[in-house]
Amino acid sequence: MRKAFLRLVFSTPERVWIAVALGLRLAFALKVGDRFHQIDEVGFDAPAWLLATTGSFRVDGQTLVVPPVPNAFFAFFYWLFGRHMLYPRLAQAAVSAGTAWVLGRMTGTLTGSCRAGRLALVTAAVYPFFIYYSGMLLSESLYIAASTLGLWWLCQSLQERGACRWRAPASGLALALAALCRAEGAPIAALIWLGAMLPCLMGRWPWRTWLTAVLMWVMPLLAWSGRNQAAVGSFALDNHGGMAMLHGNLLFDLNEIDTAMAQAELEQIPFYRESLHLSPPLRDRIYIRESLRFIRANPGKVLRQWAEKFVNFWRFYPRTDKAYHETRHSHPGAGLSRTALVIISLAFEPALILGGLWGFWVLRRRWSELFPCALFTLGTMLIHVVSVSQMRYRLPVMPVLILGATAWTAALFKQDCRPEDRA
Repeated sequence: MRKAFLRLVFSTPERVWIAVALGLRLAFALKVGDRFHQIDEVGFDAPAWLLATTGSFRVDGQTLVVPPVPNAFFAFFYWLFGRHMLYPRLAQAAVSAGTAWVLGRMTGTLTGSCRAGRLALVTAAVYPFFIYYSGMLLSESLYIAASTLGLWWLCQSLQERGACRWRAPASGLALALAALCRAEGAPIAALIWLGAMLPCLMGRWPWRTWLTAVLMWVMPLLAWSGRNQAAVGSFALDNHGGMAMLHGNLLFDLNEIDTAMAQAELEQIPFYRESLHLSPPLRDRIYIRESLRFIRANPGKVLRQWAEKFVNFWRFYPRTDKAYHETRHSHPGAGLSRTALVIISLAFEPALILGGLWGFWVLRRRWSELFPCALFTLGTMLIHVVSVSQMRYRLPVMPVLILGATAWTAALFKQDCRPEDRA
């Protein structure tokens, strides 16, 4: 059995595993079709359709202040084929399959192990939650694609000590695209760039390389923030952080039971009702102000909440202790029961999370090159511990955990992949 498994993984050509990744994702996209499955898909569908038909980021006469890449991606396929969610789902399937290939090459390059690279490709190809979210009209798959590319190129540039001139600037651009998919990518990347100053100070990475990477990262973000400043007076990538802070702090306990219940409670609070007459940027500032006021006034309660959100970030899919409503816009199981989802989760999540963390310890001699991956994981976790935390928000760090888990697992196997398939 073990030999058959090794032969299947390492002797099957790389292109076959890429085809498997694509086939699984396309099959799921065809299954979910044109209907909504996640309630948050509504927030991408309407702006994308308006962008496709009017060429403008406006909803109900108001300019949207949101990261533009997902809406632009979906709008392109709406423009080509009409308002059919199936087509952007199919396109995301291709992006996600490409990300599996990128992760395989990234792992092989950064760990120096062809076996680890192949295992990473195979794992990413069949990982159920990469497949699931590739079929949702959300920002996850595009964000994962951009952030994984950015981390690969940055870590490889550190590995090469800046010898390749294009790699570091390309990493900056990829991380900028990630932040233009999900705004949380901006502070996470800022943490990484701060950390990247250390190898510069130690003479292991050229300052010029660091500067060009940071410039390529910051310029697209400044451009989009400048557009938002000119349009609505908000120099920011989006205006949704305040609502996330409210649900993750002031309304946390209700949100743990039912998000709809938490929203109903929020709608009764005076500052929220008064804010509805204001512009979105002003509303966002009020929500952040009230969230910070709550945090300062309730330090003990907030620390308890943050501890629970830490657990939420690392827990397995799906939440069995929280209400999810099946409606026209919400069908999160996509035809599977919670029991089936729990079984699928238990087959993958414990091994990848624990194996990934242990694998990074095994790779400690390479931390001088891999620290951006660790900072990405830490930054992602901290943002969601402070704001809203769900298992879905852990998905962007799963490539990092897969890298660690497969590097450790590969060391247990003696059989290598075929020479022509080496990364």
